[in-house]
Amino acid sequence: MNIGILLIVLASVSMLVCTAGFFMAARGYGRFFDLARKSYSYFTGAIIAASILLFYYFLSGDYSYKYVYDYSSSDLPLGYLISGFWAGQQGTYLLWSLLLAVMGYFILHRGKQYTSLAMFFYGVINLFYCVMLLALSPFEKLAIAQPEGAGLNPLLQDPWMVIHPPIIFIGYAAAAVPCAIALAAMVRNDYRDWLRLAIAPVALTALALAAGNILGGFWAYKTLGWGGYWAWDPVENSSFIPWMIVLASLHGLIIERKCEALRKTNLFLVLFTFLLVVYGTFLTRSGVLADFSVHSFVDLGVNNILIGFMVGFSALALGIFAFRAARIKSPALLLRFSSREFGLLLSVWLLLLIGLVVLAGTSWPLISTAMGKPGTVDTVIYTRLSFPLTIVIGLFLGFIPFMLWGGGSNRKMFRQAVPAFVAALIIAVIAWFVGVKNISYLLYIFTAAFAFSAQVPQLVRYFPDRWHKTGPTLAHLGFTLMLIGILGSSAYSTGQKVIIDRYSSDDAYGLDIKYLGIASELTTPNNEIILSVTDGDDEFEARPRLFWTDRMGGFMKKPHIERYLLYDLYLAPEQIEDRGNDEGIKLIRGDSVALGEYMIGFVDYDQAGHEAGAVSNFGAILNVTDSSGRTETITPALTMRGSDGFGHIDVPLMTGLEDNVVRLEKILADEAAISISIAGLTSGLPKDRLIMEVSQKPTMNLLWGGTFLILLGGLLSLANHWKLVGLKR
Repeated sequence: MNIGILLIVLASVSMLVCTAGFFMAARGYGRFFDLARKSYSYFTGAIIAASILLFYYFLSGDYSYKYVYDYSSSDLPLGYLISGFWAGQQGTYLLWSLLLAVMGYFILHRGKQYTSLAMFFYGVINLFYCVMLLALSPFEKLAIAQPEGAGLNPLLQDPWMVIHPPIIFIGYAAAAVPCAIALAAMVRNDYRDWLRLAIAPVALTALALAAGNILGGFWAYKTLGWGGYWAWDPVENSSFIPWMIVLASLHGLIIERKCEALRKTNLFLVLFTFLLVVYGTFLTRSGVLADFSVHSFVDLGVNNILIGFMVGFSALALGIFAFRAARIKSPALLLRFSSREFGLLLSVWLLLLIGLVVLAGTSWPLISTAMGKPGTVDTVIYTRLSFPLTIVIGLFLGFIPFMLWGGGSNRKMFRQAVPAFVAALIIAVIAWFVGVKNISYLLYIFTAAFAFSAQVPQLVRYFPDRWHKTGPTLAHLGFTLMLIGILGSSAYSTGQKVIIDRYSSDDAYGLDIKYLGIASELTTPNNEIILSVTDGDDEFEARPRLFWTDRMGGFMKKPHIERYLLYDLYLAPEQIEDRGNDEGIKLIRGDSVALGEYMIGFVDYDQAGHEAGAVSNFGAILNVTDSSGRTETITPALTMRGSDGFGHIDVPLMTGLEDNVVRLEKILADEAAISISIAGLTSGLPKDRLIMEVSQKPTMNLLWGGTFLILLGGLLSLANHWKLVGLKR
């Protein structure tokens, strides 16, 4: 008997009974409420038991289960065994169901008049994940149990893998709670308590998605191959878009809480956030982005279920909204330029606009594929469109501390903003003198500095007695620091390529970098390159990683990051080049190598040299350039003379260099490479040499410091919003 599958079936049946029971209770048949509540408890218990069981299989190394076999092995540390739980689609759906099950008790215990209806809609959502677990069970068994697992993808073998995915899924699961409450409020046409109940899970969604995106960016920053801390990758965008929309809804709910306006907008944004989570699930897991994203899952044959739920639930939610829209009444918002309502409303629309811009770009692979010309949006487009919007956000963040609810004097607001304006102007002038000459960059820095300078006095006023109310100010302060960090690290990052023979050194940014070899073979997992870096009187050891992985079919590269106050030093290995063995040096077609005063490039193979009879020649076309820039083409060759075997047709390196004879030692056709030796040049060469990119990335401390303040502010805001919920139903 497969206990795991049995638990999933039990959870699915319990959820079906639960959903039907809450529907009947919402229709006025109160006797079904207790049945529905008990069924939800059975559902939760079954999902928790299934999760514990899967963890047990991972920790005990039970490779009779396909999912455990695919994502674990006995040599993995405990943290990676745990993270194997959510490394693949099957496990993430179980994790998602577990989080949804736990969060459902928020509605069940505090849903007030919305409880039955909200739990019905929440049950519909849970049923979808039950169906996905039945279709993609993590408890599927292999025909023959294996003695060892296939292991975890090396790209996922990182401490952040233990933390990042669960946090993202907390945000995804939390988005379902206010969505269900909003749908219940609209069906009942009763909005007395909807905001008080919805604002805390909305704040939780915003915080979790912020943390997930930030931690994902940090993970990508320290792992080569992900594309930097942010690459506008379609799968990255699929979590960024609902983050922007839920932030817009949070700002709108703050307006509604203060003056009861924007109710219709807020209801729509709460629904839209969850629908975007569902759409992001489709994009990420359907395989439609497999050719466009390094993060995408492959299609496991459940696209019809994904599309069916996405279309069906969207039609249900938007249909209810459209039906009730005319009856959703709230006071008109009285806007004055100096009013806080105006500042917050502008934030709502700017965040929504950013989200929609990124949504359009992220959806382009689907649109272009349907048009017959698959493609993605160039990342430059995202930057060009979001850049001016970010400037406007920075500008208004500078005025918000001086805006008053209901409005005030425009003259007084501008007068209060003068010190921040002057401080920002000084910072912009300093930026000019340190090398920022681009006018748009200076404007960007000015608005970010203006917002920062305005927020600091606001923050100070909360201490010491009201520090717990500093959440929004801390988040805004962190946002301004993050903006400057993003500009500095993206627009002013510089890099130098160094090529270092073993036991030799090279200079980069005034540093002396010596290559001391590798800790083990390149085929050893997590193999390290050993570097000694001298900076004046200071010396430190750097150990970036470079190793071959059969699972990826390529090299894994992890940089060494040395942190300084104003910048990060980023040592990113590219390759280790074999040199100086008995057969000479290896050249890959299209590449060049420097030997002494000469640069030698392998252009292509030469297969034209055939003689009559049993003799044939196979050569290599090489371009040789000396220190004066003179270039000659030579063609050393191997010759096959019947039963006599191989011979060599050697040629001088260049005209007049008859003592430096070039010999083609071997054809490495499977690698599109050759091996050559050159008399007087290749003998005594070091065993290998390192090719590495050395970069300076300015203002990274501002970027990460800003993100920390955003999360701290979000946590304090969540605590304050949670107080609105109350402790009783």
